[in-house]
Amino acid sequence: MKISGIGCCLIDHVYMGYCYDNPEFRRLLSKVPGDGGIIPGGLVFSEDLEQFAKTPYPELLQRLIGGKPPDFSNLGGPAVVALVHASQILEDTPIRFYGVTGEDRQGEQIRELIARTPLQVELKPLPGKASPSSDVLVDPTQHEGKGERSFINTIGAAGFFGAEDVPDALYDAEIVLCGGTALVSRLHDGLKTVLRRAKQQGCITVVGTVYDFRNQKLNPDRRWPLGEPGSYRYIDLLVTDAEEACRLTGTNRLEAAAQQFIDSGVGALIITHGAENILVWAREGLFRAHALSFRPVSRRIDEILEEHPERRKDTTGCGDNFVGGVLVSLAMQLQEKGNAPFDLRDVCAWGASSGGFACMYHGGTYYEQKRGEKRSVLEPIVAAYHKESA
Repeated sequence: MKISGIGCCLIDHVYMGYCYDNPEFRRLLSKVPGDGGIIPGGLVFSEDLEQFAKTPYPELLQRLIGGKPPDFSNLGGPAVVALVHASQILEDTPIRFYGVTGEDRQGEQIRELIARTPLQVELKPLPGKASPSSDVLVDPTQHEGKGERSFINTIGAAGFFGAEDVPDALYDAEIVLCGGTALVSRLHDGLKTVLRRAKQQGCITVVGTVYDFRNQKLNPDRRWPLGEPGSYRYIDLLVTDAEEACRLTGTNRLEAAAQQFIDSGVGALIITHGAENILVWAREGLFRAHALSFRPVSRRIDEILEEHPERRKDTTGCGDNFVGGVLVSLAMQLQEKGNAPFDLRDVCAWGASSGGFACMYHGGTYYEQKRGEKRSVLEPIVAAYHKESA
């Protein structure tokens, strides 16, 4: 059995202890929605920030950080982080990510970080293009000491990767993930083409969404497109968060958003909401039918963090690892039951446990000291979830 995926893969450069009172930061703040300025707690594309400030981004970054190197750099991106997680849990399952980088030091860093994981990759280098990256400015004093993160994302080489660039090998898999494609604009616009071919090849399709900053900027009052019209009917399982669900459907209630997804033809859906309960649904067929209802997050994760507050790190990558847990459950059920319908309850158990565990380390990607380390920690948390939610 194989799992393959496409979507967002980048390197995060994190600057801890940043101060939002920095004069350069304040000068570059957005004045009106969509103008390309920095959004505290949000994301702006470096390409837009250059136009906003009429200054090349490398120069802007140096002004913002004063020549300070990042406190740490980590592998990021909704697709690659999810696939790394799945590769760490599923020891005997080939899992591969397909994408692009530039021919630069950041591209080398991406490859070096992935090499510390079991994930297999095919990353095409594009000469003259920057590798996808995010500079993350973290001010721990914001929100009464709870902190805030602001992202400046460089699309770079990822902006030149579209549906026509997806290799045939992607479809030689039982499960195909399209993750965070809104940050890979050409691929996102052609998502229907990829999903349709995956279904024609007999693949199980999983789509994990990310906040669509591009379409929010272009049409702030309109619902976001998910590729071309009709993409949803080629999605076996859609995983999205509450805000993204509402933006994708033009609604302001989770149940209304879910109903629109159902009417659009998805096979099953999961809508996460941070630390709140998860809204799930599945039609009879590939999945065992599951009425639209809420499932809990992991109480065991909450108990661990209450008992050991020093283990709480940050929420970066919780959603990405949730999707990774979803892939783990689907693969395990496929291996154990063959063509039997999938149980969405087990999918939620692995998703919620995997997403919650990401709160216990910095960044989205966990680097194991030995093979099987992450699985040994997660299995009792998943078992506890099944007991507490029975």
